[in-house]
Amino acid sequence: MEILAPAGNLEMAYAAIDAGADAIYVGPTGWSRRTNDSESSDEEIQLMINYAKENGSEVRIVVNTFPSPIEMKAYLEKISKYHEMGAHGYIASDIGVLKYLKDNFPSSRIHVSVGSGITNALDVKFYEELGSDLIVLPYRWDDKDFQEAQKVSKIGLETFFYETTQTGKLCPGNCIMSSYLSYRESNEKEEAKNKNASANRGSKECYRVCQAAWDLNSDGKESKKAKLKHDANLMLKQLPYFMKINTEVFKISGREKPVDLIRDLVKFYRKIIDILKIDINTDLSIYEEEMAVLGSRWKNQKRKRLGTLISSTKEESIKVG
Repeated sequence: MEILAPAGNLEMAYAAIDAGADAIYVGPTGWSRRTNDSESSDEEIQLMINYAKENGSEVRIVVNTFPSPIEMKAYLEKISKYHEMGAHGYIASDIGVLKYLKDNFPSSRIHVSVGSGITNALDVKFYEELGSDLIVLPYRWDDKDFQEAQKVSKIGLETFFYETTQTGKLCPGNCIMSSYLSYRESNEKEEAKNKNASANRGSKECYRVCQAAWDLNSDGKESKKAKLKHDANLMLKQLPYFMKINTEVFKISGREKPVDLIRDLVKFYRKIIDILKIDINTDLSIYEEEMAVLGSRWKNQKRKRLGTLISSTKEESIKVG
């Protein structure tokens, strides 16, 4: 049962490992659907791999873009390089890439990224047959969805530390709206980024268009604000359930979050999971106050980032206009 923590930079990687993460995930510059400040150079990744090895942890490489034909050669060369550097696994979305990874690096743990847009149990079975080792379960699934997936597949289960919210299906990664809002400028620090790059790398990053407020107008009437439902809260009470269904990996998202927040989240969940390993029926209510503080910090950072993304989108729109 593994805690997988983000490594948006070298400091975060070290902090997460020191706090008790079993593994960290890092995105190489230009290949993980994030801006440069949340991705890492090859030199930094090598330092992370070395530090993880010294401290009994592992490193997974996030290569969850959808590479176009003109990018594929460079993309596959990068993948091979990280294997030679000592990375323990990969997180990917592209079907062809997932198959390539397992065929060429069978000892690596292959994670199906949430960006693959899993929607049902047959999808889960498909990725198992493709050779993937783990699949991220959508946090908007309910118990019946989880049970159905386990009936048809023995693939390892991975979940975010989010409460499940039964509010319909959501497929992160399949949306390319950000690419229509802003072109992602390339620079000397970015590799293989140009105007012909794949949609999931063509913009500055995801602008969370789905979470912005929209004006609804009808027949000249007064406009109304509307929003899609937001992400779930951080998980606590549901942890015993996910442990009982043999979840192999619990994942913390947030490569763009502050280092101290990620460090504190890893420490908290390390403590809770270790307690539940001893007694799965432990009363977790005594930790609700501590969870509430962390949850508040998490939401504040999310609001801050969303505001920044929306502002950036408006600025780009003005430039284009």
